Order: sequence, then structure tokens, then C-alpha cells
Amino acid sequence: MSEGLRTLAAICDTFVPASDGLPSASALGVPQLIRSELAALGRPSLVSELDLLLRLMENPLANVALVGRPVRFSSLTQDERERYMKTLGASALPLKRVAFQDLKRLALLYAYAIDGSPYWNVVGYRPTPLDPPSPSTLRARTAKAGEVIDADACVIGSGAGGGVAAAVLAAAGKRVVVLEKAALVTEEGFDGRELHGLQRLFVDRGLAATSDRAISVRAGSAVGGGTIVNWSTSLRVPDEVREEWRRAGLDDLDPHYDAVSSALDIDADESPRNGPNAALERGLTSLGLRCETIRRNTKGCGDCGPCAVGCRRGAKQSTMRTYLADACRDGAEIVHGCEVRRIVARDGRVEGVVARVDGGEITVRAPLVALAGGSILSPVLLLRSGIAAGVAGRNLYLHPVSVVAGAYDDRLEAWSGVPQSVMSDAFANVDGAYGFRIECAPAHPGVLASGFPWWGSARYRDELRDGANTAPFLGIVRDRTPGRVDVDGDGNARMRYFPAEAERRLLVRAMVEVARIHHAAGARRLVTLYTPPLRLDGRDGLERFTAEIERRGISPNRIVLFSAHQMGTCRIGTSPRDSVADPDGQVWGVRGLYVTDASVFPSASGVNPMLSIMAIARRTAMRMTA
Repeated sequence: MSEGLRTLAAICDTFVPASDGLPSASALGVPQLIRSELAALGRPSLVSELDLLLRLMENPLANVALVGRPVRFSSLTQDERERYMKTLGASALPLKRVAFQDLKRLALLYAYAIDGSPYWNVVGYRPTPLDPPSPSTLRARTAKAGEVIDADACVIGSGAGGGVAAAVLAAAGKRVVVLEKAALVTEEGFDGRELHGLQRLFVDRGLAATSDRAISVRAGSAVGGGTIVNWSTSLRVPDEVREEWRRAGLDDLDPHYDAVSSALDIDADESPRNGPNAALERGLTSLGLRCETIRRNTKGCGDCGPCAVGCRRGAKQSTMRTYLADACRDGAEIVHGCEVRRIVARDGRVEGVVARVDGGEITVRAPLVALAGGSILSPVLLLRSGIAAGVAGRNLYLHPVSVVAGAYDDRLEAWSGVPQSVMSDAFANVDGAYGFRIECAPAHPGVLASGFPWWGSARYRDELRDGANTAPFLGIVRDRTPGRVDVDGDGNARMRYFPAEAERRLLVRAMVEVARIHHAAGARRLVTLYTPPLRLDGRDGLERFTAEIERRGISPNRIVLFSAHQMGTCRIGTSPRDSVADPDGQVWGVRGLYVTDASVFPSASGVNPMLSIMAIARRTAMRMTA
């Protein structure tokens, strides 16, 4: 074993030591898994950062600066290593906190998420029995290096925006080719395993984050995109957001909302309450706060739970089950495992794309291109292609999410049943058109463990024993202060974003209100995601607890934040000075090139964006066919 791997093993065992008959993280192969997962990302800079950190932690002189002692990390006792990690986690220096959060998240994610982990017993996790897979009707293939494909229309991406665009274009008689970066995984491959799903169905194998690592970002990367892994929440934007979009030139959405809702069977008929959603509803009702049943795009939904890693029974009406299947029926072709690297345009008109496949590149020649790679990847493709260089990537909105978890007397199983069936918009307009919505989140063992606060291995493990009784409530903030996406040194997307003062106030207010809802619902313990931890044990002291939330506020890598909604980086507008696409969705100055994903949102939607992406994509694709 190399010195770096030995140091990494010592780090992992600091967070997850052998105890009570359970193996250490290194005995489970977690250090090797961390190395292989980072290498698989294709981001050499991340591997280099890890190697540098490991060398520093083994260097006595460097440790004088890191923790004030000339020691080698691997020579320390367990107690000393834990104090070392706490020193990093509580440091006033941002880079030390980043190191702590990165190492903690990786060690705990993989120790608890690997298939058959003995730590499932700690959490109380019981995998759901698998349904028989629903048969797939897609026609998809891989391409050979050097291949040239001629088409009437090329669609880049196959998620909410790409799937709809492909179906509309194919129904109009166009020869359509859909290019998808991810490899095809159909229902037969949706095996309910958390780590397997993260590796195959998410951007950056489930490890995506903002550039300062302060916000963990979840985005789908699959044939079907985010519609494969989202939680089926299907909402229209509120009136105040619709008015903002109308002023930007994006109008006329109602007929498209209606058509998509019909195609996806969107209704509230399949939204039964699992344990966490029942607790949320109980708390909201007790406090007299608005509460509603969530409309979902499901047909024949059961009570299994692995929605976030693909619906094996095919009940989730993803684009793979609906619009992509329709596109294939009408002659479209899906090429998967194919990463578009640049868009080719000449004399102000698009001519096609060049994509990377195993062994080389392929070319697709097409006079129409629908860009639907998502709000992270679409602007990077434009920037690499020299298109909209002054505007693409700006106006990144993330709907930052703060979490308070509540532990209850009853077994709730946040990994089982319908993940989101209850929501409240009681605080959606606390600051004009800005505020937050409250929803639940599913939580499988790895995600639960990696987000949960660690401040010593023994107490951490004891508190994770409440995992089956825990309900994570979310405050999903509508952000007004954007970040941006640009290209890093490896040529990949980089998200530069941290909540501004207005968003930080809303994140804090969301935690305070969610804590009160948990308390009203009967939670016996409240847990925030701060480092060092902030908890409330017992039923007394709620006001002191919420006052401490307000005192601590939001600082980078002092609290774990999340995003599952990325929007706005190629937005529609009325001027090329501050938008990428015109009101028809066509990129300014490049005829035939359109954008059909969430990156076209003129501002943050304020609600889960899938339905709006699909409505806008339908509107844009119909204009492409005109």
C-alpha cells in the first residue's frame, strides 16, 4: 500500500473505526473506492488536490500550520485523529473546512452506501424487495469512432427538455438523432442499490458540488436525464414568476403545461404519505400552515421507495417511458455513451455537432440543433464552441436547500414509499416574490450518513441508530442572486455559487420554521447540518435552539447545503446583451440552434422545475418545426 493510500485509510478509519463488531472503513475498501471514484470523474485536478492534502497531513512541518502540532497524521491514536479532524472542521480558514467536509463526506458516503454494508444495520435500513422490471421500448445504440450521421435535427441530451424536443420534432416528420452522454440504463438495470445508482445515473457520479464545495449538487445524467432520478414532483410556476418570465419574452405556457400534464399522467391520485411526509403534514396542520398534496407524474406507483435511483416498475413517467419512446416510435434514434464536445456553426447558422465516443469522435450534420444538456453542461458546451461567450454560464440559480432532520419515536423509513407527497408554500413570499417551500426528502443510508453531522465517531454512530426514525425536512429557497458556470482547467464545468445575504436570510428562516414544524409534529430530537453540530435533544428549549440557528447563520462549509434544481445559465430574454436565447428559444446570432432545458429560465422557478422545463421545451420545439 502506498503512503498516500495508508494516510487515506487512517482518515477513513477516523470517521468510521472498527467498533462493536463492525469493521472499519478501510476494512470495507473505502479508501480504494474513493480513489477509483475520483479517478472515474475525469477531473485530474481533484485527484491532485487529494494527493496534496494527504502529503500535507503526513508532513510534520505542514501540520504545524494545519493543527498546530508537528505530527504525522497516520502516527496518531484514534482520539488524536478525531481531535485533528475537529480542528480542521472548526477552523476559521475556509480551506481547512473544505478539507474536513470533503474527507468526511467521502468516507461516510461510501462506508454506508456500498452494497450490503454492515452499517445498514446501524441505520436500520432494510432494502426494498425488487419488482419485476418493466420492459423498455427504446431504440438506442452506441456509435463508432469516425461515424458521420446526417439528420434533420440533432437533440443534445435526453432529459426533460431533450426528450420532449425529440418527440415533437420526430412527430413533425424530422429525422431526429438524440445524443446522450450517459450510457443507457433501462428498468432491468434499476436495481435499487444506492451507490450503483449514484455512479451510473448522476452528474459526477453523485459527487458534484459548487467550486468551494459548500453546496452538494444533484443532477441526473442518464438516458432520460433528471426525469429518471427525480422525485416526481410536478408543479407549475406561481403567478409572480410567470409574470417575470412574460416580461423576458417567455409567455403562452398554459397549453404546453396542459399537454405535458396529460402525457405524463400528472395528478395527485398517487401521493400517499410515507412516514416523513405524514410527519410533515401533521406538523403543518398543527401550526395552521398551508399544506397541499403534491401532484406527481406517476402511473401505477407502488410503495417501494428507490425512486431516486430509477423506477424499476416503470411507474414514474420519465422521458424514457414517454417522450423518448414516442420519438423512437416516430423514427428518432438515440445514440448513448456519446459526449458532445462542440457545436459547429458557420456564417451565423448551425451545421451540426462533434461528439466524443469510445476510440475517437463522431460528427452529426443537422440544420437544427436542440441543446438540452442541462444548466451545468449546456453553457460549457456553448463556451467550448465559442458561442454566446459573453453571456453563457451567467445567471446560475440553484434553489439552495437547508435541512433540519427530526428523530421521532415511530419508525419512518425515509428510504421507503413515495418520497414527496406533501408540501407547503406558506413561506413562499416572505420577501416579495422570494421565500422558500417546505418539502420532504428521501434518504438512503449513504446520503443520510454523509450529510449527518460528525463530531466524534462514537456519538455519530449512536445517533445514526435513529436513522430509520428520522425525517429530513427541506427549506427550498428561491434565489435571486445568481452565480455562474465556467470551464475549469480540466475542460469541465465549474459552478461558482454561494448564497448571497438575501438567500442566507431565507435559508436561516427556513431552518427555524422547519424546526418548529418538526417540534409540532412530535419530534424528540432535532438535528441541523452544522459543523460543529447543533442539536436539540428532548422537547424543551426550542426557542434557544432556533435562536442559535439565527446566531450561526450560513457560512461556507460550516453547514451542509444542497441543490437539486439548476437553472438559468442560458436564459431566454429580449436582448443578446443579457440573454443567450431569444423569446423563441433560439440562440442569438446562430440560426437553427435552440436551447430546450432549464438553463433557459429567465429567473429561478421557485418550484421543482421539471414540468416547466418540459412545457418550455414543447413550446420551443414547436417553433423549431414551424
